[in-house]
Amino acid sequence: SVWPTESLHVWGELSQAIMSKDWDKAREAKQAVEERQRKLMREGESKGKKWIPKHFEVSYSKEVGWDCSPIQNFVSAAPIIAFRG
Repeated sequence: SVWPTESLHVWGELSQAIMSKDWDKAREAKQAVEERQRKLMREGESKGKKWIPKHFEVSYSKEVGWDCSPIQNFVSAAPIIAFRG
């Protein structure tokens, strides 16, 4: 089973649209996900809640840069890669 907050569920419609090359549907799906995220952030902020990742700890230092480490043992490491154009 997949939790409603897992990427597979959240981005599933967008992924399907991209694979089908249905760009209008992909755009709509992406906008729907982004708007839902904005709504959840506004609701959290209005209640004084701060977002805290459930599965990763994110940190930054001048020496290392950004680091993303899993909190639980069953979650794989997720290196952060910065692209510079």
